[in-house]
Amino acid sequence: MSDSPVAFQWRTPPEEQGIYGEGVSRPRHGVRTKEYRLMVYPGGARPMLWITRAENVNAAIRYAQNRWPNATVEVA
Repeated sequence: MSDSPVAFQWRTPPEEQGIYGEGVSRPRHGVRTKEYRLMVYPGGARPMLWITRAENVNAAIRYAQNRWPNATVEVA
């Protein structure tokens, strides 16, 4: 056994880390939105269907790309 109190430690490279916040990875409060369904294909992981609310389709894609920078995103 190791003397380290944490068994698993890893560091995510900054270019693979998501950017979160109002207007960056989700719409600003009080803005009119619609529901969009996006297929997100993260590198090295199974694809996922992400259902989100956004002002338009371009904003929905931008929100997904900010959350998963290395993923391919398309409208489902």
